Amino acid sequence: MVFTNDALSIMVLATGNSVEEVLGGLIFFSILLIAVGLTSVFYPRLFWYLRIGRKVKDVEPSPIYLWVLRFGGLLVITLGIFMIYYTF
Repeated sequence: MVFTNDALSIMVLATGNSVEEVLGGLIFFSILLIAVGLTSVFYPRLFWYLRIGRKVKDVEPSPIYLWVLRFGGLLVITLGIFMIYYTF
């Protein structure tokens, strides 16, 4: 997604903030996405526990489910990198 001047001006008008504040918010959100994606890649059991593991006892996550969480983390990291790239 390319943030053209028109899209940026719409975001600025909609929020009532300055351009620097809008871009700063986008960069902060991008860094947050990258951090969540890295956590999902390196610690998929944490996300399994938050989603399923706390509801059931004595159950181990499926290896395929852990790989799906890792793949989702990679997609989120990619989205964060693209957002930072297209913000500048």
